[in-house]
Amino acid sequence: MGKFICVHGHFYQPPRENPWLEAVELQESAFPYHDWNERITFECYAPNARARLLDGDGRIEKLSAVIRA
Repeated sequence: MGKFICVHGHFYQPPRENPWLEAVELQESAFPYHDWNERITFECYAPNARARLLDGDGRIEKLSAVIRA
């Protein structure tokens, strides 16, 4: 029987939009990114959004593309 692993997580990012401007302002603490939404997406969510596509020997053949909304 094969081995399986299931990762379950709850991911939440608070709203960062300025309600008066309806935009996310520059957040210097997120440097080199514009804001924390952008930084967290790049550092955390994007790497976990790629599927590892294996060859017949179980080695990684390629990573799937990240689909952006």
